Amino acid sequence: MKTLLRAVYFLATVAVTIPAFGQYEPAPDFQKGFTGFEAFQGSLNSDSKMFKLDSNAGYDFNKHFGIFAGMPVYFANTQTTMTQVNGTATATTTNVTNNGFGNAYFGLAMRAPNKTLDYSSTATFAAPTGSTSNGLSSGRANADWANRVEHSFDRLTPFVEAGLSNFVPDSQLFTRPFTSLGLLTHFEEGGEFEVVKHFAVGGSGYEIVPFGNQKIFSKLVGKGQSGSGKNSFDLAAETSGSGLTRENGFNSWIAFEPTPVWRVELGFSRSATFDLNSIAFNIKMNVGKLAHMRHVS
Repeated sequence: MKTLLRAVYFLATVAVTIPAFGQYEPAPDFQKGFTGFEAFQGSLNSDSKMFKLDSNAGYDFNKHFGIFAGMPVYFANTQTTMTQVNGTATATTTNVTNNGFGNAYFGLAMRAPNKTLDYSSTATFAAPTGSTSNGLSSGRANADWANRVEHSFDRLTPFVEAGLSNFVPDSQLFTRPFTSLGLLTHFEEGGEFEVVKHFAVGGSGYEIVPFGNQKIFSKLVGKGQSGSGKNSFDLAAETSGSGLTRENGFNSWIAFEPTPVWRVELGFSRSATFDLNSIAFNIKMNVGKLAHMRHVS
């Protein structure tokens, strides 16, 4: 409990003090009005192939505040399942696909750009619209409060992210093979370096620190089945226990941004806790910026 209180105090302190570092300045490419993103990402490893299509739309009232809403669609693929037949576990090697909508979400975004540090904060709330039997939802509402600070030193932009949540959120490069329920904090520290115009390389380390009991709903194992593997989400459709979502690892990526509308990332994600090495990608289209560009032209 003391660790949780320290984490909450840290996040609250960041949220209150960062904007006071300097006078607000508008982001150079800020445009009031409609925002929207289409993102398609995937994680491929020896366990499974996970893909997510995330559609997001919102509105920026000014350079500091905005709202957004979205809906993810998941595509999970695994090859080995085990089915109980008359009390006997039978292993079959099949191409099992588990597709479906995740939890619809909406949120509030706050930005405080200045010369010292750029600060942004998002509060995201999700309704349990996904299927619990397919592991796409915990059946409970979710909430996540995430904070990010960064500063650019010419071509290098280091950043730190910290959040408080009741589920483990996906990252830009790792679509997790499970949905969780339980209070936790999540952290990511890293940076990105622009090698040449339109190309950048980056890396980060991340940590998930849970508090109390955690529940895991597998996207790989359906109800009435058992799987094979070394992690809880490989073995059963639902698992409950203390510290199940504790995790640490790192990400590395190459980013290509040919226009302000498109960004493509190809990377490697390593979960040291779950012993998973994933090849990952993220293709993102800034629909809002495209709409603004067409309106101007």
